[in-house]
Amino acid sequence: MDEFKLTKEQKEILLKRLIHLSKTACQSCGNKEWIASENIFEMREFKGGNLVIGGQSAILPVVPVTCKYCGQIIFFNALSLGILNPKKENEK
Repeated sequence: MDEFKLTKEQKEILLKRLIHLSKTACQSCGNKEWIASENIFEMREFKGGNLVIGGQSAILPVVPVTCKYCGQIIFFNALSLGILNPKKENEK
């Protein structure tokens, strides 16, 4: 579904915030080519192997960025990047 893909504005914010990656070598292979996902993913708090939805369970929205050569993935917090507004998202 396209409604979960980054908007044009969100992509522009992401590119501005991650411009330093073009100079950053992958820790695994040394490559400097990265591919940012067009989707935001959720990392859920570990609850002993149980899937907990809602309540006091924390969810962290992240944007994965993958090394084009070896596939190492690094995650960036979508809230810290300014891609998501937590107040606006809670209203949905």
